[in-house]
Amino acid sequence: MKDNEKKAIAVLVAITIIVIIVAIVRGSGNKEEVKQEKKAEVSEEEFVQLLNDGTRLNTSEELKKTKTIDGMEITNIQLTEKGNQTLLLGKIKNTTDTIKGGFIANVTILDEKGNKIITIEAAINEIKPGESQQFSTSATFDYANAYDFKIEKKQ
Repeated sequence: MKDNEKKAIAVLVAITIIVIIVAIVRGSGNKEEVKQEKKAEVSEEEFVQLLNDGTRLNTSEELKKTKTIDGMEITNIQLTEKGNQTLLLGKIKNTTDTIKGGFIANVTILDEKGNKIITIEAAINEIKPGESQQFSTSATFDYANAYDFKIEKKQ
Protein backbone atom coordinates (compact mmCIF):
# COMPACT_ATOMS: atom_id res chain seq x y z
CA MET A 1 0.00 0.00 0.00
CA LYS A 2 1.16 3.45 -0.81
CA ASP A 3 1.39 6.24 1.73
CA ASN A 4 -1.46 8.12 0.03
CA GLU A 5 -3.73 5.08 0.28
CA LYS A 6 -2.84 4.64 3.98
CA LYS A 7 -3.59 8.30 4.64
CA ALA A 8 -6.93 8.06 2.80
CA ILE A 9 -7.95 4.98 4.80
CA ALA A 10 -6.93 6.66 8.07
CA VAL A 11 -8.99 9.76 7.15
CA LEU A 12 -12.04 7.57 6.29
CA VAL A 13 -11.72 5.67 9.57
CA ALA A 14 -11.46 8.95 11.52
CA ILE A 15 -14.51 10.38 9.73
CA THR A 16 -16.48 7.18 10.41
CA ILE A 17 -15.59 7.32 14.11
CA ILE A 18 -16.63 11.00 14.32
CA VAL A 19 -19.96 10.27 12.59
CA ILE A 20 -20.66 7.40 15.02
CA ILE A 21 -19.84 9.57 18.05
CA VAL A 22 -22.08 12.38 16.79
CA ALA A 23 -24.91 9.91 16.18
CA ILE A 24 -24.58 8.49 19.70
CA VAL A 25 -24.52 11.93 21.30
CA ARG A 26 -27.55 13.09 19.30
CA GLY A 27 -29.39 9.87 20.18
CA SER A 28 -28.71 10.41 23.89
CA GLY A 29 -30.00 13.94 23.62
CA ASN A 30 -33.22 12.69 22.05
CA LYS A 31 -33.75 10.24 24.91
CA GLU A 32 -33.29 13.06 27.39
CA GLU A 33 -35.78 15.18 25.45
CA VAL A 34 -38.30 12.31 25.51
CA LYS A 35 -37.80 11.95 29.30
CA GLN A 36 -38.38 15.68 29.75
CA GLU A 37 -41.53 15.50 27.59
CA LYS A 38 -42.85 12.57 29.67
CA LYS A 39 -42.17 14.49 32.90
CA ALA A 40 -44.04 17.47 31.47
CA GLU A 41 -46.99 15.23 30.55
CA VAL A 42 -47.08 13.68 34.02
CA SER A 43 -46.83 17.02 35.78
CA GLU A 44 -49.92 18.19 33.85
CA GLU A 45 -52.00 15.59 35.69
CA GLU A 46 -53.80 17.51 38.38
CA PHE A 47 -53.70 14.87 41.11
CA VAL A 48 -50.33 13.20 40.45
CA GLN A 49 -46.87 13.83 41.85
CA LEU A 50 -43.92 12.08 40.19
CA LEU A 51 -41.52 10.56 42.72
CA ASN A 52 -37.78 10.05 42.10
CA ASP A 53 -38.13 6.31 41.44
CA GLY A 54 -40.77 6.89 38.73
CA THR A 55 -43.73 6.12 40.99
CA ARG A 56 -46.73 8.36 40.39
CA LEU A 57 -48.42 9.30 43.69
CA ASN A 58 -52.00 10.51 43.80
CA THR A 59 -52.36 13.79 45.75
CA SER A 60 -56.16 14.23 45.73
CA GLU A 61 -57.37 15.25 49.19
CA GLU A 62 -60.83 13.89 48.38
CA LEU A 63 -59.43 10.44 47.64
CA LYS A 64 -57.59 10.42 50.98
CA LYS A 65 -60.74 11.09 53.04
CA THR A 66 -62.01 8.28 55.30
CA LYS A 67 -64.39 5.88 53.56
CA THR A 68 -66.88 3.59 55.31
CA ILE A 69 -68.33 0.21 54.39
CA ASP A 70 -70.49 -2.04 56.56
CA GLY A 71 -69.41 -0.43 59.85
CA MET A 72 -65.73 -0.36 58.91
CA GLU A 73 -63.56 2.67 58.20
CA ILE A 74 -60.81 2.89 55.59
CA THR A 75 -58.13 5.47 56.47
CA ASN A 76 -54.51 6.25 55.54
CA ILE A 77 -55.45 5.89 51.89
CA GLN A 78 -52.72 6.00 49.25
CA LEU A 79 -52.96 5.53 45.48
CA THR A 80 -49.81 4.92 43.42
CA GLU A 81 -48.88 3.77 39.92
CA LYS A 82 -45.61 2.33 38.68
CA GLY A 83 -44.91 0.10 35.71
CA ASN A 84 -48.59 0.14 34.66
CA GLN A 85 -49.59 -1.33 38.05
CA THR A 86 -51.93 0.93 40.03
CA LEU A 87 -52.26 0.17 43.74
CA LEU A 88 -54.84 1.47 46.20
CA LEU A 89 -53.82 0.96 49.84
CA GLY A 90 -55.32 1.86 53.18
CA LYS A 91 -56.03 0.69 56.70
CA ILE A 92 -59.46 -0.83 57.32
CA LYS A 93 -60.79 -0.90 60.89
CA ASN A 94 -63.86 -2.60 62.28
CA THR A 95 -65.55 0.09 64.38
CA THR A 96 -68.48 -2.13 65.46
CA ASP A 97 -68.86 -4.67 68.24
CA THR A 98 -69.34 -7.66 65.90
CA ILE A 99 -67.11 -9.43 63.39
CA LYS A 100 -67.35 -7.73 60.00
CA GLY A 101 -66.00 -8.42 56.53
CA GLY A 102 -65.69 -11.70 54.70
CA PHE A 103 -67.00 -10.33 51.42
CA ILE A 104 -66.01 -8.84 48.08
CA ALA A 105 -66.44 -5.10 47.54
CA ASN A 106 -66.65 -3.03 44.39
CA VAL A 107 -64.27 -0.07 44.36
CA THR A 108 -65.39 2.53 41.84
CA ILE A 109 -62.67 5.01 40.87
CA LEU A 110 -64.03 8.47 40.02
CA ASP A 111 -62.79 11.52 38.14
CA GLU A 112 -63.25 15.10 39.38
CA LYS A 113 -66.75 15.30 37.85
CA GLY A 114 -67.86 12.11 39.60
CA ASN A 115 -67.69 10.01 36.42
CA LYS A 116 -66.65 6.38 36.74
CA ILE A 117 -63.12 5.66 35.50
CA ILE A 118 -63.09 1.96 36.41
CA THR A 119 -64.59 -0.44 38.95
CA ILE A 120 -62.32 -3.03 40.52
CA GLU A 121 -62.90 -5.65 43.19
CA ALA A 122 -61.37 -5.83 46.64
CA ALA A 123 -61.54 -8.68 49.12
CA ILE A 124 -62.52 -7.57 52.61
CA ASN A 125 -61.36 -10.20 55.10
CA GLU A 126 -63.15 -10.85 58.37
CA ILE A 127 -62.09 -8.35 61.03
CA LYS A 128 -62.80 -8.65 64.74
CA PRO A 129 -64.31 -5.67 66.60
CA GLY A 130 -61.79 -2.88 67.13
CA GLU A 131 -59.12 -4.54 64.97
CA SER A 132 -57.52 -3.27 61.77
CA GLN A 133 -56.01 -4.81 58.65
CA GLN A 134 -54.40 -3.55 55.50
CA PHE A 135 -56.81 -2.79 52.69
CA SER A 136 -55.49 -3.14 49.16
CA THR A 137 -56.60 -3.59 45.60
CA SER A 138 -54.74 -3.15 42.34
CA ALA A 139 -55.13 -3.25 38.59
CA THR A 140 -52.99 -3.14 35.48
CA PHE A 141 -54.87 -0.01 34.46
CA ASP A 142 -53.57 3.49 35.05
CA TYR A 143 -56.02 5.42 37.22
CA ALA A 144 -53.39 7.32 39.23
CA ASN A 145 -54.95 10.69 38.38
CA ALA A 146 -58.27 9.78 40.05
CA TYR A 147 -60.11 12.31 42.18
CA ASP A 148 -61.97 9.96 44.52
CA PHE A 149 -63.41 6.48 44.95
CA LYS A 150 -66.46 4.89 46.48
CA ILE A 151 -66.67 1.40 47.95
CA GLU A 152 -69.70 -0.83 48.41
CA LYS A 153 -70.48 -4.50 48.96
CA LYS A 154 -70.64 -6.48 45.74
CA GLN A 155 -74.19 -7.65 45.09
